[in-house]
Amino acid sequence: MRRQRYAAAKGGDRVGKRKRVPAVAPGRAVFTPSIASEILNLHPRTLMIYESENLIKPQRTATNRRRYSEDDIRRVRVIQFLTRQKGVNLAGVKYVLKLLQSLGQQGLEVSQVRELDALPEVSGDGITA
Repeated sequence: MRRQRYAAAKGGDRVGKRKRVPAVAPGRAVFTPSIASEILNLHPRTLMIYESENLIKPQRTATNRRRYSEDDIRRVRVIQFLTRQKGVNLAGVKYVLKLLQSLGQQGLEVSQVRELDALPEVSGDGITA
């Protein structure tokens, strides 16, 4: 009872009432390396290797601790796909990520590039398939 009166006097809610947690913005870095590595099912050291290879750049807190955003998680999933399923090494991954970024800056989607890829080539003599 005393706590309730104290909380009410301070303008707070009842004691024991939980506050709602706000939704996390997509670009906001909230995941620690251990949580991010759990989500991605990889060793935390692998995240540090990706960072040293400049494949990802996690944000830092005021105390210089790494924090990963959902965008970072998505980027690591792309890296995992390229390395595990396609057998691309990290130098190749870096090249592919740069290509994807430049396509995005030009306003092209990957599906549009695939459509262009399916078009027949034009040579000096005419069209070749």
